[in-house]
Amino acid sequence: MSSHDPVNDLLQRIELFLNKHHTISIATMAKQELWSASVFYVSDKELNIYFISFDQSKHIQGISQNRRVSATINQDVSDWMQIKGLQLQGSVNKLPEHKREAVLNVYRQKFSSIHRLLELPETEDEKKIAEQFRSISVFRFKPDWIRLLDNSLGFGSKEEIELKNQTWLIKE
Repeated sequence: MSSHDPVNDLLQRIELFLNKHHTISIATMAKQELWSASVFYVSDKELNIYFISFDQSKHIQGISQNRRVSATINQDVSDWMQIKGLQLQGSVNKLPEHKREAVLNVYRQKFSSIHRLLELPETEDEKKIAEQFRSISVFRFKPDWIRLLDNSLGFGSKEEIELKNQTWLIKE
């Protein structure tokens, strides 16, 4: 019997992709209006994606009305056969204050420019950003469906995984 676990293999490839990239585009819909925004993110082993934003931003206002979102993370390429990325669906929640600092610490580690900016802001704009960072909200995007696209494996190659009863299952 083979020890190959296709679910675990796909989860590991998705986690690796998440760790290698920095920007997610989140699409929201509220009151029949669509909106999308690109934000920096960090992720964890459970494939949760954390991002920071202001409560008054348009995408967060949309999320406050409809927590279900879709999102994409992709490489910027110029050859169709090199397209690789994730398409995701799930829900977004604002993190409680007591969990905020732990995520912001991971943010500082992933984005060294943010760490430098917070510790030693050089310009007035950097000082303003550093001040805003101290009060910005942290959100968790919990995907319940993920599609991994990888045209390097063949045009239109895709694998899908879905969260059912807190268990990831490959979607056929």
